[in-house]
Amino acid sequence: MSENIGSDTGVSILWEAFRLALQDLARMIPSVLLAVLIIAVYLVIGIMLNSILRRFLRILRLDELAAPIARQLRIRPSSLIIALIDIGLVVLAGYTIILVVAPEYLELANQVVYYIAKVASVVALIVVAFVIINTIVGYIRLETKLRGFMFLILLFVTLILIIDIAALSEEVKTALTWGISIGLALLIAVFSVWYFFHEVLEKKISI
Repeated sequence: MSENIGSDTGVSILWEAFRLALQDLARMIPSVLLAVLIIAVYLVIGIMLNSILRRFLRILRLDELAAPIARQLRIRPSSLIIALIDIGLVVLAGYTIILVVAPEYLELANQVVYYIAKVASVVALIVVAFVIINTIVGYIRLETKLRGFMFLILLFVTLILIIDIAALSEEVKTALTWGISIGLALLIAVFSVWYFFHEVLEKKISI
């Protein structure tokens, strides 16, 4: 008798868990359908917007005007613009879904988007700086030492930007940033003295 009671209790527990799972699933169906509808709307908007932008950029001949930059980036400016707009639409779609379906997670979404935007801005600044230096090196025949010095400066600036987005305390960030900044200033000063006055210094040393 006790075994029958135990088995009945186990079956009832399983049935209750199954019933609660079905109830949760039934409550989630409207939210899922609404999220799918929002994604479909933004997808249609994205397709239409991409088509209009491609025609507009083709009329402007942006790729031809920005050919030197395109060669450095190895990507067409029109494709880059469209990709950035698509990313913006994806972020908007995500915000809309969270706002409609789960507004309690909006603050978390803001923090995630803010951090991703900081990382993306750092990457963009590094890429732009690298392209500018590479373009200058390509158009002006710089000495090997000067070229290496410019890339060394870019490395220091990159370190400062990476420290800014790193998960460190404000005191550590400030100390590291100040240390790198002072080191960079001293490096620029020493290199400037050597670059502009190296002939005079070499003569005095030889004497």
